[in-house]
Amino acid sequence: MLLYGILAAALSPCASAYAAPSFAPLEKVRSWPVYDSRASGETDLGDLCRMARLPCGVVAAKDEALEAPAGPIAGQTVGTILDRILAAHPGYAAEMRDGVLAVRRPKDPWAAALERPVPEKHYPVQSARVASLMVLRAAGWPDPANAGLASLTGDAEDARYLRVEVMIHAGASARRALDAIARGDGRMLWLAESDGKSCADFRFRNWRAPQPLEASSVIVSVSGPGKIP
Repeated sequence: MLLYGILAAALSPCASAYAAPSFAPLEKVRSWPVYDSRASGETDLGDLCRMARLPCGVVAAKDEALEAPAGPIAGQTVGTILDRILAAHPGYAAEMRDGVLAVRRPKDPWAAALERPVPEKHYPVQSARVASLMVLRAAGWPDPANAGLASLTGDAEDARYLRVEVMIHAGASARRALDAIARGDGRMLWLAESDGKSCADFRFRNWRAPQPLEASSVIVSVSGPGKIP
C-alpha cells in the first residue's frame, strides 16, 4: 500500500497527466450554451469553438473562412450558431469525433489524405501546435510543416497552447493524431487548407490565456481505430 501511495503521488496531476475527454455526441453538444458578451455580430467557426470551449478539427478549401452573417450570439446554443455557419457554406458537414468538433466537406480528397498513417514515435514535451506540426512533417507534409515551424519566434508565442507529450502507436493516422492533440490541449483548433490538389497549409488557433512556460504537460496517446494503447 505504501508503494502504491508513492506511485500515485508521483503520477499526480501536478506532473504530466492523461487527458480525460468527454465524448458527447453532436446532438447533445448542439444544446450547449455559448459564452460571449456580444449580443450579436458576425461569427466564424473559430469563434464558435472558443465560445463553446471545444477542441476542433477542420478541413476547408484554401482561403475559405467558415464565417456566418451577423446574428444573435448571447444566449444562443452551439447548434444555432453552427447551423448559421453551415448554411453559409453549402457542402460542409459537422460531427463530434471522439470529443472534437470536426467540420469538413465529406468528399474532400484531402480529408481522406489525412487518414494516412503516422510513424510510431514518442514526441517529447512541447506546445500542442509544435507537436502537431512535427506529426504532420512525419506524416508526409514536410513543406507546410517546416514553414509553420520556421515561422514561430519562440516559446512565448505558443504560450496559449498546453504543453503535450505525444506517443504515436501503430495504426494511428495524421487526423487521429491532430484530433488527439487538440483534445489534449482542450482549446485548440487545427485547420487543413485544401487547394483541390494538395494540402496547401495547416493553421492553428487557441483562445486560452497565456500559460507559464514551466506549466505542467499532458500525455497524449494516439492509436489506430478501435485500439486502446
